[in-house]
Amino acid sequence: MIKQFLILIQFMTRIPVFVNVEYDEEKLGKSIKYFPLVGAVIGIFLFGINFLAGKVTENRQIIAVIIVIAEIFITGILHIDGLADTFDGLFSYAKKERMLEIMKDSRIGTNGAVVLILYFITKIILLSEVKSEYILLYPIISRLSTSMNAGLGEYARKDGMSNGIIEKNGPKEVVISVVITAVLSFLILKIKGLGVLAAAIVFILIFMRNVKKKIGGITGDTMGASLELTSILILLTGVILK
Repeated sequence: MIKQFLILIQFMTRIPVFVNVEYDEEKLGKSIKYFPLVGAVIGIFLFGINFLAGKVTENRQIIAVIIVIAEIFITGILHIDGLADTFDGLFSYAKKERMLEIMKDSRIGTNGAVVLILYFITKIILLSEVKSEYILLYPIISRLSTSMNAGLGEYARKDGMSNGIIEKNGPKEVVISVVITAVLSFLILKIKGLGVLAAAIVFILIFMRNVKKKIGGITGDTMGASLELTSILILLTGVILK
């Protein structure tokens, strides 16, 4: 479990790992069920940034911008890139094969650019309004989306790195990931945390279903998009419940 956790930290974040852990796709695939634990590490980091920034300025918009920058610093743009690629592909109104080609293109299109602008504006606004507990919570629950996609989804392409991840996950791994997320959510927000988790699970399943209708399954890009959109949903829920 510790090795799998370290592999996730090494591959999914920019946090330095000072232990030599040999990487391969099979190990990464088996570790995905622990992704919410990585989210907990990220959440603690962002929670600390929020606290320290609050000592410097009381302007919540400025603090929100700092949190967004800090998150990019610690996680990179892997999932954000997936968000842009997914919207470029799904909203191209092309056939399935062409959508998959567009999503694989390294260049960003108009749909991707627009969704990123809206994503960052929305996230900054929500972070400036939400209670600090949600800053700790949203990285955890949003990473459950990857576990659920990998365990319940089918790969839309014939081959690829994400296919190896999906092959190593199933309903059992999803249950483990949900239990981990539920425990962490309850510790942070008690019953309200479980309610937020339930709403997120419903959204993740609906998003997966719509993606499957369009391209016949999921990809690494759509998993990244699901993660980022789930984070927005959690922050929005936090503002509503405020």
